[in-house]
Amino acid sequence: MSIKPASGNQIKSWKKLSMSKYRKRMNRFLAEGERCVEQILENRKIMVESVLLLDDSTDTGRFRHDEVPAYTLSAHDFGLITDTQSPQGVAAVCVIPDESAAGQLAGTGGLIAAMDAIQDPGNLGTMIRTASWFGATGILLGEGTADPFHPKVVRSTAGATGILPYRKGPLSKELAELEKAGYRTCLLDGGEDAISIKQVKPHQKTVLVVGNEANGISSSLFTNGRIPVRIDGHEEYVESLNAAIALSIGLWHFAG
Repeated sequence: MSIKPASGNQIKSWKKLSMSKYRKRMNRFLAEGERCVEQILENRKIMVESVLLLDDSTDTGRFRHDEVPAYTLSAHDFGLITDTQSPQGVAAVCVIPDESAAGQLAGTGGLIAAMDAIQDPGNLGTMIRTASWFGATGILLGEGTADPFHPKVVRSTAGATGILPYRKGPLSKELAELEKAGYRTCLLDGGEDAISIKQVKPHQKTVLVVGNEANGISSSLFTNGRIPVRIDGHEEYVESLNAAIALSIGLWHFAG
């Protein structure tokens, strides 16, 4: 693997990846941090176009792959392209994986995590990583959900970006398609009409929906046949769970 100094044009191009419109236009995203980049390289689930290294880095051997070119940047230039205040001196430019085709997720036959307007990038990244850990076979990203390739989301996945097939779009439509294929939809909800998650048996073909951090799941998704489930706790002390934690508990339960 050759290591070359990054050019001015390359740095300008990579800097643009902090903005959604350029990520879409260039079909690229930036992964930051030692742990994140190392895991992405090991997983080999997505195409890594370039590895970026701080020019005075010494321990860079684990980020060097024969098929992936590497470039060095000064501390100043590294700060221009990264999203963190204290960059670790390692980043990777990756190709955004294609969305799964309509019906493709249904063919996986496993547990699917669906996010309804999850706006916090850190929460979304944690959810993606957790879904991967519990063996989910795909994720649905409903309208209003953060960009899964935003730098903060990617960093929060700690390298799990690209492991699971994904689809973006209106959850009402996506859930209906999965239900036609025999999927059961469970909605994480703290309402009085919800059934305790302890009473709902794990089922191989299940979609587990988690709602917006402030407003919960959209009322339009509560239709006949879908099961609202709650996670019991000491509500006299704590009003609710963090959305990412709630999804984690739900995935643990339904993963069996």
